[in-house]
Amino acid sequence: MSDRLLHRGRILSADEGEDLPVWKLKAFPAGSEGQYRRRPQTLAEKIAAEQLASNSLAARSRPVEPLRPVAAAPAPAAKPKPAVDPAEVERIRKEAFDEGYAAGYDSGASAAHDETERLRILADSAGAVFETFEHTLAPALLELTMAVARQVVRRELSTDSNVVLSVVRDAFAQLTGGETGKQLLLNPNDIQLVRAHLGEELTLGQWKLVEDSRIDPGGCRISTQQSAVDGTVETRWKRVVATLGSRARWVTDADGKDDDEDAGDA
Repeated sequence: MSDRLLHRGRILSADEGEDLPVWKLKAFPAGSEGQYRRRPQTLAEKIAAEQLASNSLAARSRPVEPLRPVAAAPAPAAKPKPAVDPAEVERIRKEAFDEGYAAGYDSGASAAHDETERLRILADSAGAVFETFEHTLAPALLELTMAVARQVVRRELSTDSNVVLSVVRDAFAQLTGGETGKQLLLNPNDIQLVRAHLGEELTLGQWKLVEDSRIDPGGCRISTQQSAVDGTVETRWKRVVATLGSRARWVTDADGKDDDEDAGDA
């Protein structure tokens, strides 16, 4: 290589640079890292190097702690088995239900039987009470009612003498017509009253008035050749009480006094 090419400050062309030698960094031999380490030059580098060496010496002299074994991760816990078999639980539940049902059924049946027996006894008692009322109290009550009604009718007849007029007209209405030998039997106390109010009708009908003390005031009896009509108080009373299932008789005036006393005592 000519000195002209290596002249300092001269710029080489590309063709000239191809002939120049290439400098390459040689590789360090193995184990020579410490030989080629740069020595500290400044005071700060020296202090840092000394500190590094001191730390390295302390680390070498420190006893090496044994490696602690790493605890293995716990294995996943197995799913615990049920303390009681579900089938056994279902069997026990069914047995308990059946026992409870049977006990409840027996208890209900017993209670129903007791209630039925109580109602039967109550019905028998009620039947006995009704039977007593029907055979004892009802007849007595009806008899008392008849006695009260008898007194009411008797007093009505004694205070309203015009009642006999209606009775006579009703008796006339029961005749069919064309009768002969017509007689009207009345209590002596009613003769004048009937003649005064029905005199013209009696004359036209050719009626004969007959006094009969056996007939109570307010009643009458008709007698003809063809028929007879009983309009006495006693007969009309029997018809009324018969519809009530009673056979209570009408009393005469003599018996009426006793009946009044009995009704007063009642």
